[in-house]
Amino acid sequence: MISNWNTNFKRMRKLTFIIALLLCANVSFAQMGKVTSAVSFYTQGKLDKAKELIDEAIGHEKCVNNPKAHFVRGQIYQGIFESQDENYKKLSADPLPIVWESYQKVIQLDEKKKFEKDLKAQFANLVIDFTNQGIVCYNCGTAAEDAKNAEAAKADFQAALDNFKRTLDINASPYGTQKVDTAVIYNAGVAAHKAGQVDEAMEFYKKSLELGYEANRIYAMLASIYLGRSRDAKENGDTITAKAIQEEAVKYLQEGHKLFPNDEYMLIELINYYLQGDTPGKAEEFLDAAIRLEPNKPDYYRAKGSLYEKINEPEKAEQMYIKTLELAPNDFFAQYNLGNIHLNRVIEDHKIVQEIVDVKEYNAELAKIMDKYEAVVPYFERALELQPNDKNTLTTLKELYYRLQASKKQYQSKYDQTVEKLNNL
Repeated sequence: MISNWNTNFKRMRKLTFIIALLLCANVSFAQMGKVTSAVSFYTQGKLDKAKELIDEAIGHEKCVNNPKAHFVRGQIYQGIFESQDENYKKLSADPLPIVWESYQKVIQLDEKKKFEKDLKAQFANLVIDFTNQGIVCYNCGTAAEDAKNAEAAKADFQAALDNFKRTLDINASPYGTQKVDTAVIYNAGVAAHKAGQVDEAMEFYKKSLELGYEANRIYAMLASIYLGRSRDAKENGDTITAKAIQEEAVKYLQEGHKLFPNDEYMLIELINYYLQGDTPGKAEEFLDAAIRLEPNKPDYYRAKGSLYEKINEPEKAEQMYIKTLELAPNDFFAQYNLGNIHLNRVIEDHKIVQEIVDVKEYNAELAKIMDKYEAVVPYFERALELQPNDKNTLTTLKELYYRLQASKKQYQSKYDQTVEKLNNL
């Protein structure tokens, strides 16, 4: 009896084991069945159902180490990114990192290289996907920049940089094209520059320069970076380092201008360099060259006006600001600077009048000076229209109204209003 019982028990254990195996097999089959169904829905363009099934399957232990499951997951999420249907696009907020993760998992698990050909095909499209996403992020950064949202702009430019770098990684991988994408290298440099990743920006710029891509802009951009670092070193009291870095900047400026004498980017950097340096007069020839290229661009005339002020030629500066306002009537800086030129002339005339000893003559000339002060007022009132909260403009108007209110009562209320506005800023 005991013997028979043991035999039956052993049979039961064996039967139980077989059933357990069958159950495991059924579970495994069920999960892989979901993968197969996901493929079917993906082929039909039903990305919502495909995503639902692959998300369910991929976390199961029977699929975690299955390269096919990860490949299908990558395909589906890549399809979501590439879809033109907004409803499908909403299925994943950021599908590309999931795509990349999935394909990397395939590479790791696919020991027999069964998916090598398919991966190469997907990677070819993935290059385009990451590049396009980089462009989208960059454009978002530009929009945030225009909206004066520096934090959002920096984040968007960083995202653009990450996507461009991923594109380069894909191309450089065994599954990529192995081709050098000069445009992406350059775009990565610009995105890095705007994201504040200056060291990375310089690496990408120099690589682009080696490849001869957008060389004119890159000379200017590299010079701009070196000049910025030179200014930082100077502000920190390290004049030796500042000078050395500045020389490196000048090298790029000179070399770039020699190669591209009529390039606008290069001219702008040269103009800024000399305007901000110790020899602003040297900027004139480059401003003239820029104006020849773009005769209707107000920025150059405004910059030339600033140059003439720096070298103490106010009459020439006045003509440049007038020209600027002809081309751009709402240019605040040209309007404000033009007002300052006229105001400074009146102040100098006032100094001469104050030297007059004869009372009658003094009063007569002082009345003329007040008329001149009044003639200046419209310049700054117009500037205030353009920038209603500019403190410098408000302060200048306050002082003008104060001078005029004693002899011209209509300026008393303007003075009071201006003082109140300044106090509320």
